[in-house]
Amino acid sequence: MISESTFSKKFTSFWNEILPNSKNYVRLINGGLLDPVYEPFDTAERKNNTALVNVLSFNMFRELCNKSQTIGQLSNSSYFDSQNFENLLENGMAYLSKFSYGAECSLPLSVKEKEQASQLFRHMYIRYVANNSNVVIDPKFDGCGFINESFGDIISDHTLVEIKSGERRFSLTDIRQLLIYLVLNHYSKKPFQINYIELFNPRMGIAFTEDVESFCLNISALNSQELFAEVQKFIVDNNFVETFGT
Repeated sequence: MISESTFSKKFTSFWNEILPNSKNYVRLINGGLLDPVYEPFDTAERKNNTALVNVLSFNMFRELCNKSQTIGQLSNSSYFDSQNFENLLENGMAYLSKFSYGAECSLPLSVKEKEQASQLFRHMYIRYVANNSNVVIDPKFDGCGFINESFGDIISDHTLVEIKSGERRFSLTDIRQLLIYLVLNHYSKKPFQINYIELFNPRMGIAFTEDVESFCLNISALNSQELFAEVQKFIVDNNFVETFGT
């Protein structure tokens, strides 16, 4: 069993066959289909802390959506001196320690890094929560075949949103990851109603939104039902360990 992230990054032959137009479509997205939402941030002063700042901002957003903290508490400058923030920082460091770049983080965070975490949080809050009561944080999708149970970022008003907060535009693996969530959701026991997909980078101030049917046709020339069935067939019919190794 593997994660949806691993599946999106590997199996190049399968992805090239099933999504023949995906590379060109990503170029089109980044070349002219992006929606400029905010001014991009200044370059991070310590790039080794970018992932930590991103994780903290999303955990703040998660706290809000789970009603553990209010927008007033999270927006107050004193929040970064609170025990709640210390807990988020500890959890964020523990999460990043699972990855090679997690050991590169430098503490304490600077004033600018805390400001950026707060700004990233506010961009997500304004876009998805401020005027919308129908928000699902960490939507769960049942596992299927050799893909583990997975969790997306947000479903807001029937839009599946993937947050990418690095200093980059969108990538091929971002597109694949959204598709995998759509497939897992389609075959879940209790699927969410998802009509649109969205990629949002609050650090770069860019977003891309498209209805599910157009998204599937544009990357594969198949309608959603046909594309979902092809992906599901691959992950169910292949034994990951026997076919691809551990």
